[in-house]
Amino acid sequence: MKYTPNKILRAVGNRTGLTKLFCHIFGLQKAPNKKYRIKTDKVFAIFNDSYGNQIELLSGLRDRIKPNWRMMKNPVQILKVPSSDSMTLAMQGQKQALSRIENFLQTFSLSFTDKEILEVGAYHGSATYAFASFGAKRVLGTDMAAYYINQTPGGVVSQEAIDEKNVELRQIRNAHSKMVNPEVAQRVSFIEDDICSSSVASESKDVIVSWEVLEHITKPNDAFKEMARILKPGGFAFHEYNPFFSVDGGHSLCTLDFPWGHARLNDEDFEKYLDEFRPDEKEVSLSFFRNNLNRMTLAHLTDCMEKNGLRPLSIISWYSSDDQTHLANEMLEQCKNIHPTVELVDLVAPIVWVLCEKI
Repeated sequence: MKYTPNKILRAVGNRTGLTKLFCHIFGLQKAPNKKYRIKTDKVFAIFNDSYGNQIELLSGLRDRIKPNWRMMKNPVQILKVPSSDSMTLAMQGQKQALSRIENFLQTFSLSFTDKEILEVGAYHGSATYAFASFGAKRVLGTDMAAYYINQTPGGVVSQEAIDEKNVELRQIRNAHSKMVNPEVAQRVSFIEDDICSSSVASESKDVIVSWEVLEHITKPNDAFKEMARILKPGGFAFHEYNPFFSVDGGHSLCTLDFPWGHARLNDEDFEKYLDEFRPDEKEVSLSFFRNNLNRMTLAHLTDCMEKNGLRPLSIISWYSSDDQTHLANEMLEQCKNIHPTVELVDLVAPIVWVLCEKI
């Protein structure tokens, strides 16, 4: 087996829980090649939705779309500090990914270097420290502990649970700080913060960045309004995300046994599906479906930026021809019946890069 940097990072992520880091970004220069063989899968059941559709459920499809979905069904309840080797490897990958994105930014005469940066959804901070090592002036990482509690079986969002999760995150962030030069570490800080109603000062940041975050923001318009407020005039934002409407946009908890299932079912049918076929996963999957995934189309994304004073510079949808091959017209129509503004590009773009600037 050939051990590419991408494979190594994914292996590290699976072992240590670093799945929300740049492990994914390593392969962003091309859309993922998903070979899940929809047409040859064995039908194991039929689901009848409230619109009269009889939907074939395909054996093994979920495993091919989200191979590690069981890790979310039974996640590690307490986050552990990764090994030094794992953190070093992840940091190296993140710096390479930043170099790749920096090259993209330079097309627009933009740069991360010597900037005041806000990272939304910083998790345990490895990427945050990578930014500082890369040459940022200062980096503030923000996140919401409630997001992680919502996707934990039996998790109940309370102030006590939030405090406990932030203690765990702080321990891991402190461990990552030891992996960089002390001067670099001093330029990094973290706070609990909701980008939809942020406490970050107005016109205080040159750059806002996020990785696999936009699809989880419950109020995208409010989030972009806050980003515009926080950015200095002429500042920019870069986001990479996995849209809800992509074939794997249901993530591990809400990927079903038929393609684009999470986008083809309304809320009531999704709950009915769980009752019939996944009762043991119902509580956590329903919580994630309702609380941790938005329904933002590319058209909605553009509207959110423009109406809040952010000028789109580039929106790159990393198109998957394999997804289009398996997307039947009836699937698109079922999605549009529930989400009228969805278009083909929303369903076949598993990765999107967004670059905008404050006017």
